[in-house]
Amino acid sequence: MLLCAAALLCLLAAGAAAEDARNIAADCQYKGCKGSKQNLGDLYNGDYSYFWGSASARDPWLEVTLPEGETCSGVQIKWAFVNPNWCVEVEKDGQWVRAGGYEADYLVTWTPLDNVAKFRVSAHGRTNSRLKINELEVYSAGERPAKVQEWQPTPEKADLLVVIAHPDDEFIFLGGVIPYYAAERKKDVVVCYITESTIERRSELLDGLWTAGLRTYPLIGKFHDPYTLSLDAAYKRIGKKKAQEYMIEVFRHYKPEVVVTHDIDGEYGHGMHKLSADIVINALDKAAKTKDHKESAKKYGTWEVPKCYIHLYGKDRTVFDWQGMKLEAFGGRSAYEVADAAWQCHLSQYKLARYQVFIDGDYDSQVFGLYRSTVGPDREHNDFFEHIPQ
Repeated sequence: MLLCAAALLCLLAAGAAAEDARNIAADCQYKGCKGSKQNLGDLYNGDYSYFWGSASARDPWLEVTLPEGETCSGVQIKWAFVNPNWCVEVEKDGQWVRAGGYEADYLVTWTPLDNVAKFRVSAHGRTNSRLKINELEVYSAGERPAKVQEWQPTPEKADLLVVIAHPDDEFIFLGGVIPYYAAERKKDVVVCYITESTIERRSELLDGLWTAGLRTYPLIGKFHDPYTLSLDAAYKRIGKKKAQEYMIEVFRHYKPEVVVTHDIDGEYGHGMHKLSADIVINALDKAAKTKDHKESAKKYGTWEVPKCYIHLYGKDRTVFDWQGMKLEAFGGRSAYEVADAAWQCHLSQYKLARYQVFIDGDYDSQVFGLYRSTVGPDREHNDFFEHIPQ
């Protein structure tokens, strides 16, 4: 009987340990450094269009106290802007001690904490600075839920480089490319956004990529997003040379085996979609030559991309079946279902009901043409990596 009771206790303990931690941010108490904004509810309201900011101070901070009886297993911070001096601190012997903090310019961070009832987010520097937090998720004791984002560094060498104009274009127009190649095929996928976009859309961007199975941090460009239907106007507003040299440097740095990007005509004609395709096409030639953008050639060397696919391109087409493609990495859900779930993370755009993950029709996310190849034409027309050594 004693053995049975002990076994039962072990099973109960194992079951309790396996429970997912709960986000209890709404139940915590908050205090900011003197002069900070009082809109503390914006820390946990689930609305990315608002953020909380501390006062500008030499050492700004936000103190978080958990509800009585609760302890913290970790904190997820979704930053409006990254302060490179930020850290999470816990109390030890009456002193605040660093428990984790800045490692890279990630807009979403996860800091594990060990059985603490109070912590603070702070920054320490030689000059005044601020903390700007879009959303704070405070997790109780338990296992880290799968939705919590713990980003890994961007791969130094890309199997697949996805070049896209805006957050959400990667699913609307490219469908299941990211879940299929990043999660199902385990390829090193680098997603490169040309526009920086808004605070709200950057947070949605990371939610979408995480939902799609990407675990390595994307590249988020610094170009603004002028709305125009003209390629020339888009270049004029953001700088043609600057945009083209940016993509040459990305090619040389990440040395992708395959690149995929927008329709040359910008799908429905958006100038930044056209620009994204155009800088890819330009870089295919120039990234391989030392005379073009000599600074990046000196830093990274040159690179000739073996294969480049363009959405809707009319030659040597590869056509996927996102609805029929079942992905083991997602429990048998289709590539379309995963892409659609990722697209719905872009709530600011999804709620407008203007777009969708296009299947069939003029913007079919399943259709890609082989724009250029150094490894020969495709024969099977079902895989970007045909003829690429595995």
